[in-house]
Amino acid sequence: MKKVFLAGIFSFFTIFSGFAESNLPALLFGYLKNDLTLQKYTLTAQSKALDYDSTKISNGIALTLSTGTVKIQSSANGTKYTFTPSASLALPELNDTKLTASLPMTKKSGYESANNIEENGTFLDNGSVKLSTGIVTSAPLKRKVTLLQAERAYIEAERAAQNQALTVENEFYTNLKNLYNYATKVLTARNDLYDDEIDLKVLTAQGYSKTSASYRRKYLEIQSDRRNVFESLRKLERETAIFAVKCGAEYEQVFSPENFEKMKPEEIGNAAFESVMAFLPAEIPGVEMEDVLSYKSEDYTKTENAVWSKYISDMKRKSDYSLEVGAYGGYTFNETSSKFDTVDGGITFDWRGISASAGVSLPTGQNLFPLNASTSGQTSKSPVYTFSLTLTPNTWRLASIDKKQDELNEKIDEITVKSAADDYDTAVLDKLTERGDLRWSGKSYAEEYEMYSQLEYDMDKWLAQGSVTESDYLDAANSREKARMNLLINAVEKIIYNNNVKLMFVRENENGKAKNEN
Repeated sequence: MKKVFLAGIFSFFTIFSGFAESNLPALLFGYLKNDLTLQKYTLTAQSKALDYDSTKISNGIALTLSTGTVKIQSSANGTKYTFTPSASLALPELNDTKLTASLPMTKKSGYESANNIEENGTFLDNGSVKLSTGIVTSAPLKRKVTLLQAERAYIEAERAAQNQALTVENEFYTNLKNLYNYATKVLTARNDLYDDEIDLKVLTAQGYSKTSASYRRKYLEIQSDRRNVFESLRKLERETAIFAVKCGAEYEQVFSPENFEKMKPEEIGNAAFESVMAFLPAEIPGVEMEDVLSYKSEDYTKTENAVWSKYISDMKRKSDYSLEVGAYGGYTFNETSSKFDTVDGGITFDWRGISASAGVSLPTGQNLFPLNASTSGQTSKSPVYTFSLTLTPNTWRLASIDKKQDELNEKIDEITVKSAADDYDTAVLDKLTERGDLRWSGKSYAEEYEMYSQLEYDMDKWLAQGSVTESDYLDAANSREKARMNLLINAVEKIIYNNNVKLMFVRENENGKAKNEN
């Protein structure tokens, strides 16, 4: 502290003393916590993570077991049970291979035929085991596209949440910077007041009377300076109160305009300014400024997004096969028409609206699981052939249009990638310039602060010696605090700069499998 008679006003200037720890982390945490958009983005990221897990399950190995519908029919003649147990196993990753089995069974107990012959036992009709797979198929590629898109949606949602956190942090520091600027305006207004007070004392020393034009003009300027200090303080406190609410903190306004015209220059709004300075962070941690050239050009957000879009679009176009060929094979137990087991096989074909299938069923002449299957009636050992053909003219016509459209979209994607690369060059140049300016201004403010600190120190000694007036000292001390405010503002601007550089790129911890597979 300075001399006793100036103790009150010096607390105004030594705003940073008495803070063992900065309240910056608590204010920033509260600001982030209260941002509803950030909360929404965080929940969206969690939702997309669940969607991704769901997609992986839906497009993975699928097993289905079923008893089928069990029917029980009772009568005076006996009881009949009918059920069709089935099972299926799908392997989408293996050319969309599927294995299915179905065993329609009937069990009779106590039944008699028209010839009084008991028909008790278990019967199996048209039971089957079938294996199908794609020979020429886009199913694996389409599955990969689906998984990558779900993963990408999750990654982008996570990035959006992380970027929103940086954006909200920038808003916090921008508001804080504005408050420091408002404080600087208060200090500037006080400088004007002190300077005019000195000028008025000079006029008095020169013999100007209070009724002279020069004296009255300077006196009116001083009153105007007082009002400027009042208005600046009122705005500073109001904005600080709003900022406190956003941070979830408490701040009580203490400024009162009563009798401010009668206050001494060093007393005007002193308590209010001290209150604001006690609430605002006393220090801003220095940061090493990000070097935009240390980031990979391919991680530039616009480039990464454009490359990803082209990558997934190319994959979609490749997965849109014009030709699809599949095959199947199986075994049917006690086929209804032949009354024998059959070995089945076939092939499917699809090309630009033309679909065809061909199959054959070869009776084996026996029943692998005869149970009580009846072979009475008409039986046959002749093969059964099946064939189908479908033509859809519009699909044929649209296929050629879709191909041309794909070619145009591919060229558009290439232009988008090149445009992002051009934008990168401009953005990097802009950030390099901004980085240089912030460094220069920080050095300049530091030198200015040292200069005014020395001046205040000298003024303090001269004031004790009676060589300068109290207003002279106050003016020097005020200028020193303005320089310090500029240093705080510069520190805040460097943090905002770093966040903006980070927002320009996809950071390493955010790169997911979708990007790495590109």
